[in-house]
Amino acid sequence: MALPKLPKISMPKISVPKISVPKVTQSQAAAFKTAVKPIRAAVSAISGVPAVAAVGRFWQNKPVRWSILGVLLPVSGVVAAYAVTDPQPQPELYRTERVMEELPAVYVESGTFQGSYWAQEAVEPGDSLTDVLQRMGVSDEEIREVLARNSVDRSMIQLRAGQSVNVRFDASGNITDVQFFNDDDNGFRDLVALEKVNGKWRTSTSAVEMETMPTLRAVQVRTSARGAMAQAGVPVEVRESLNEIFHDIVNVDELTSGDSIRLLYNSMYFRGQEMATGDILAAEVVKDGKTYQAYYYSQGKGDEESGSYYDQNGKSLRLHEGFNVKPVDYMRVSSPYGVRIHPVLRTVKMHTGIDYAAPTGTPIRATADGVLTFKGWQGGYGNTVILQHSNGIETLYAHMSAFSSAGGQVKAGDVIGYVGSTGRSTGPHLHYEVRKNGQHMNPTAIALPTPKLTPTNMAEFRRQQQAHTATMAAVRNLPVTVTQLD
Repeated sequence: MALPKLPKISMPKISVPKISVPKVTQSQAAAFKTAVKPIRAAVSAISGVPAVAAVGRFWQNKPVRWSILGVLLPVSGVVAAYAVTDPQPQPELYRTERVMEELPAVYVESGTFQGSYWAQEAVEPGDSLTDVLQRMGVSDEEIREVLARNSVDRSMIQLRAGQSVNVRFDASGNITDVQFFNDDDNGFRDLVALEKVNGKWRTSTSAVEMETMPTLRAVQVRTSARGAMAQAGVPVEVRESLNEIFHDIVNVDELTSGDSIRLLYNSMYFRGQEMATGDILAAEVVKDGKTYQAYYYSQGKGDEESGSYYDQNGKSLRLHEGFNVKPVDYMRVSSPYGVRIHPVLRTVKMHTGIDYAAPTGTPIRATADGVLTFKGWQGGYGNTVILQHSNGIETLYAHMSAFSSAGGQVKAGDVIGYVGSTGRSTGPHLHYEVRKNGQHMNPTAIALPTPKLTPTNMAEFRRQQQAHTATMAAVRNLPVTVTQLD
């Protein structure tokens, strides 16, 4: 078929630069000739076309052909290699496998549990032991057995509001043990421990081992500080002591929602049950974002106790005039405050005050300003004087040989009586007691002068402070109440 006549095209002159042609092997040349045969045939077919004829003349230029060959061969090799080469599979790093295994059923044989447990109940004002045991679910028949004449003299039982009665039940819910402190109205509380053996109640013959352990509490105040501490299990005597420790710094009763308290105090245990509390070792009160700290430090030697509370810098927390007079001069502490075990009888007693040994007739002085509210004979205390001070604190002075003429308002240092040995006493001494809202407290920490720390004392104070601070750090900044399970 005749091709249409095309207009004449004026082609510009092409200037071909001198090209350095790479060397080509014979096999590459043969492959190239085979590949271009169809192209040469097509070009011959349309060689009559002027434009195509110009292209043909360009293609006949041998240097140009070899230059194009040098470029196309590597490219064609890459394309061919990619076309015939499959991607290599990647090895699996993890393999998912479902494993099914049938475990034997858990079998619990009923009726074989032989454990027992302790329960604790707080004594309320006016409670008898019967009242407390009834609240704990003990039957009337069992209560009669506990209070039988051969086990305990019910007429001698004197419970104090706020103290605890501990009862152990067996796996069947029957009562097997009862223990509590009985106030002997002589400055001591005796530990009463009863147990049921072969259906008979008797005084416990278990070894008397009172163990002292630190107790940690963190209290977040929601409504009131007293209520929050009670819910956290802080004993009432500890709550009263805390209030008095910070009395000159911050009013604990004024803490509101968002404030907090952290406490580290000693607890005394008998047969695994908390029976009494000791001194507050360290305390932190946070009010309106500000932290107030108190640390207990004792300079006592031997049985003598002279502990007081200091801030984080070792300064006394007592900022105002208060208990700055000692009750007797030239005295020796013959029995400190706290729990004591009789070395021979192995009985446990809680001493609720401090005994100062002094010659008969030694003057006894008021330790702070107050009002004389009682002067006379008081059971095992013998001749006794009671003074009422500010902030709900009262002090008791017992076993006097005689009274002074003091009455009504008294000043710190006024003579109120003289050392003696009246009442249940084994020798001349002063029994000095401190109570706040009816709760006994350690007189050395609350109602005696606070001694200044010497450089030697300060070094030991820092060591104790560091240890107590590290312990309380475990509950610091927690927005919840933390109660240690005893």
